[in-house]
Amino acid sequence: MSNGAETTLQQPTFPLKAPGTAVVHAGQRQNPRIVAVPTRCTEHVLELPAGADLFSALEASLTDFAVPGIMAEFISGEFGHIDYLHPAYGPDTEHPMSFTEAFSVDSSTTLRHASATIGLREGTPFCHIHASWTGADGETKGGHLLPGTLTGPAGLRIRLFALHDARLISEVDPETGFSAFAPNPTDRIGDMSESTETRKPSESPDPADAVVSRIRPGEILDEAVLAVCRTAGFDSAEVVASLGSTTGAVFADGTAPWPAVEFTHLSGAVIGARNSTPRITLSGEVVDVAGEVSYGTLKPQANPVAVTFELFVRRTA
Repeated sequence: MSNGAETTLQQPTFPLKAPGTAVVHAGQRQNPRIVAVPTRCTEHVLELPAGADLFSALEASLTDFAVPGIMAEFISGEFGHIDYLHPAYGPDTEHPMSFTEAFSVDSSTTLRHASATIGLREGTPFCHIHASWTGADGETKGGHLLPGTLTGPAGLRIRLFALHDARLISEVDPETGFSAFAPNPTDRIGDMSESTETRKPSESPDPADAVVSRIRPGEILDEAVLAVCRTAGFDSAEVVASLGSTTGAVFADGTAPWPAVEFTHLSGAVIGARNSTPRITLSGEVVDVAGEVSYGTLKPQANPVAVTFELFVRRTA
């Protein structure tokens, strides 16, 4: 494992394309392209002390809050040790994206952004985390975190969105060859049956106030957000605690290179989703194939998903 120092960027063996150019993967195309599950959601704040094992703490939160899935957005704090990797060029045109070797940062760093999906893989708690941080030298880094990552002297403060009606399962995707989370609906009737005796006959179950989705390759990110809101009947919504990848990034004032960037953070709002002229604004931070971190407002209709996007939206109206 590298100590996180700069290494020579492995150059591609195939022609590069413009940021925002969709990638067709070698595996069989999967459907549906958007897998969305409405869910009730409760919000919690997790305070982790110095030296805590980040993955263990997040995975334990499934049991702590008795839910089958959690989306998370980091608020503040420090890392004490980080194991990570970031996007890299793949071996050929049919497989243009991959990951670097693992890197390690064994010093205190300050959190910039991080998002996580917490669910199950092969029946065992598992989490997927993208993060960025700033070192003592002022340099910003980021990537896909690995088990072994620890909190720093200031600990970490994390916003958790506990999902009551969506089970998050990570499996290998036959289309891309990468592992990805997808939501599955729980037996909500079974969940609600426990409170039948206390509910009046005229009362209906609490409605879903959020939707968790898996967005497949090639889907345009802002169009997917709008489609999720419209299907759920949300006229206005906020995007939080979401992570995934697009084929490079196209911002309003710049770009990050093709074939893949990973989002450490995505936030935004949808207003008037049911109208013919909805307003969608998305901003995000990404890590590219050179390990560079950039941030900006996303250009509309310009950012196709690369491998997957784990999208979380909450109704605001």
